[in-house]
Amino acid sequence: EFQGHTVLLAIDGTEFMQKITDTKADLVISDINLPVFDGIELYRKTRALPAYADAPFILWSGVELLKGVALVEQDPKLRFLKKPFGLAMLQSVMDDLIPPPVSGEN
Repeated sequence: EFQGHTVLLAIDGTEFMQKITDTKADLVISDINLPVFDGIELYRKTRALPAYADAPFILWSGVELLKGVALVEQDPKLRFLKKPFGLAMLQSVMDDLIPPPVSGEN
């Protein structure tokens, strides 16, 4: 759990795609540099699913800056963070995309 949010982890894009078919996430966060397929492909595959067509999404990278910035310009529900960044920055972007949970809620 992080800041009142339940967190599901996946080690690569394949595991992620399996997990999101079983669970509806309120927010998706991914690095662009992933094994199997990258975070941009993960983003596109996720957006193709009806349940995630408008889901809030955060991508981050320390090297793929132009790719991340270009996607953000096309999607108001997507944010891009340049690594390194702190937890306060991540929390701020999360709060921008989804309201913080009410105390006692998950």
